Amino acid sequence: METMQPTLKSGRNAWDRINMPVEEFQERVKKVRKGMKERGIEVLLAYGHAFNEYGNYCYLTNFSIRLPQGALVAIPGEGPLTLMFEGASRGIPSVRKMTWVEDLRATGDVSKECLKYLQEKSLVPSVIGFAGIQRLMPSHQLQYLLDSLPKCKIVNADPLMSELRMLKSPLEILQIRRASRIVARTFDFIGSAPFIPFEEKILEAAARREARLEGAEDFRVMIARPSEDNWAFSPPEERPLPSRGSVIIYVSVEFERYWAEGARAFMIKECSLRESQRQEVKALYERIREGVEDGKKISQFHRESLQKIKKAGFDILPDYGLGQGIGLSPKEPPMIAKEDRSILKAGMCLSLLLGVRNKAMGPTLMGETICLSRTGPEVLTR
Repeated sequence: METMQPTLKSGRNAWDRINMPVEEFQERVKKVRKGMKERGIEVLLAYGHAFNEYGNYCYLTNFSIRLPQGALVAIPGEGPLTLMFEGASRGIPSVRKMTWVEDLRATGDVSKECLKYLQEKSLVPSVIGFAGIQRLMPSHQLQYLLDSLPKCKIVNADPLMSELRMLKSPLEILQIRRASRIVARTFDFIGSAPFIPFEEKILEAAARREARLEGAEDFRVMIARPSEDNWAFSPPEERPLPSRGSVIIYVSVEFERYWAEGARAFMIKECSLRESQRQEVKALYERIREGVEDGKKISQFHRESLQKIKKAGFDILPDYGLGQGIGLSPKEPPMIAKEDRSILKAGMCLSLLLGVRNKAMGPTLMGETICLSRTGPEVLTR
């Protein structure tokens, strides 16, 4: 979900060590080091930034930053990990409550602290894996690192991290399941409560309160009015909801760093909303969902889905696609697109979207968070 972001992340900030024990992260480190050894990487630097792209370092540390700044975890071939985050040293005690990593470093510039770390550990020169750095790090910090490491061999470690993060462990799936329950309960609330005054901001505030009470760490909502010309999803504004017709509401929830999301169409009834999706759209969605099969290429699934949409007499809304992976980021690999050569595997969690229209029906969109298991795709947000 691409929408407005705060300058300070508010809301629940907890680490339930029963839901996500230390051993889970230690097992992930073993898998990363196995991949490093296969690629000849001596130290891997996993970077993330702000509130959408914290997944790389969080995957190994459980920490996510609460300011729109960067953080980086260094994983040597052996020995302890080091977590560097942009912020004041007074934040270290609170960070320590959220991570199992002992070596914590607060800094004003993560690239400079990273170079300092590499020099301290005698890792200059060496073979260094970059995960997220070339894609997410601000350009001046990236250039500083590259200029400071002329004798080091840089290896793109993004494929390694993406490969590991795409397949969720049983504990990760449970976290996404918990986030999905909050999404479902939020939609239940939206479809049952009156909103007075009947305005977008009132709806958002009430839905946000319900999600927070359920334990949401982050909550986002967007609204679309498909009856309007040039309609599009946008953050709630200080304007009345339409007095008739329909709206589409997109909700995204984060629970203990893991995301789930969904989209629903609602009909307007006085000062309330009632979920309303055409049966033919629901049936089409189910046929597409059934095509999510273990061992199938994403590109093949995408092609088959377009064929099913055409056969049902609909046109796809290309701006919203068919969705993507979801987990520690609201948008992560695999992308459900014809160019993606990834293979669907048991353990993947996806935000599966369907946006369509035809001559008899205006545009509509529905979406669920699903998990692919060995028995097939399961909807988590219903």
